[in-house]
Amino acid sequence: MSPTSQILADLKVIDLTTNVAGPVAARLFGELGADVVHVEPPHGDDGRNSTTAYLGREGVFHSVGNRNKRGVVIDLKTERGCEVMKRLLQQADFFVENMTKGTLDDLGLGWDTLHALNPRLIQISITGWGQSGPLAYEPGYDVLVQAFTGAVKAENGEFRALGGLRGDPTAPLLGAFAAMGALYERERTGKGALVTSSVLQGAVHMAGAGMVIAHDEPPKEETGRGPMGGLGGLGPFWAADGKGVFLCAWNDRQFVELCDLAGFPEVGEDPNYATRFLRSGESGARLNALFGQWVASKNRDEIVEEMRARRIPVSPVNQTLDELQDDPHILENDLITSLDHPTKGRLSMIGAMYEIDGDGPRYRPAPLLGEHTDEVLADYGYSPEQDSELRECGAVA
Repeated sequence: MSPTSQILADLKVIDLTTNVAGPVAARLFGELGADVVHVEPPHGDDGRNSTTAYLGREGVFHSVGNRNKRGVVIDLKTERGCEVMKRLLQQADFFVENMTKGTLDDLGLGWDTLHALNPRLIQISITGWGQSGPLAYEPGYDVLVQAFTGAVKAENGEFRALGGLRGDPTAPLLGAFAAMGALYERERTGKGALVTSSVLQGAVHMAGAGMVIAHDEPPKEETGRGPMGGLGGLGPFWAADGKGVFLCAWNDRQFVELCDLAGFPEVGEDPNYATRFLRSGESGARLNALFGQWVASKNRDEIVEEMRARRIPVSPVNQTLDELQDDPHILENDLITSLDHPTKGRLSMIGAMYEIDGDGPRYRPAPLLGEHTDEVLADYGYSPEQDSELRECGAVA
């Protein structure tokens, strides 16, 4: 079998995406060896200006979402630019885009047009709100989806959002997985397909059973632990050395073991705490007060070691990237990797999400703006003279 980094080496992907969900979906193909061409407008996509000055002009979203790609600049506001885009798509296997619904139709690049141009093309459309319904044509961002799905809560009169993204990281996984199904079907029928996913679908998928639990009994948000908040033996606590530890006595055996380890075995044997239901609510608060006192009497690493020796689930609460990337488990699984950026030197970022036969992806940094325009145009059949003409009229850069 080919190395993991080359499994899709014969496939061509055109990527018209920005920010998080779309770029990550296209990146997944690049990490398996597909030739992914990231198309940007002359000013660059919005992801280049995201979050912090981590990479100066090259923002965090751009750098993480667009590694293992080549980069070109095409001005789709020009007729010639749209002609170039169609030529690329005519030869492509996949087209990944996260434009607001209707945008591509306005450019003459809608699904019906592209399917007629290239019947084998598989288009992966990842929007904010999905392809139908009252919100389909509205611009969608993860933070708006959080508000819509109830992740933004009011606590003591103040709004509190989640600390990170919710639907953006999940939607590309769903879209790419469905696209692999479409590719398998194309091998049998010769026909491409329109694959759709959305940040909203990703957020609902992530919430999963939590939405059902919340439906049955609204979570007590003041506990800060969501729909399963208040369960005795479940939650974060501060150890004596000022480090956090998360206890997870999820089932009855683990609860009994934890009580014995913490020095109050009689609590674990008390029939009043015999089930998860009996260990929740006010009972859970009383139990966690006891566990909190025990945790506060020991250093974090000591607690983790003792609990793991008894097979009680536990984790340190890592609060900095340094803590996480120095963890031996993280290192051995290549979950954080580093690569050389052409202008910013050595950078750390998220690493492998999977392995195939023990082999994972290889990484290249995200392209500079328009870094591969000439190279890609040549690969897609443009002569140097045609390239120069397109540059002169502003169709590419």
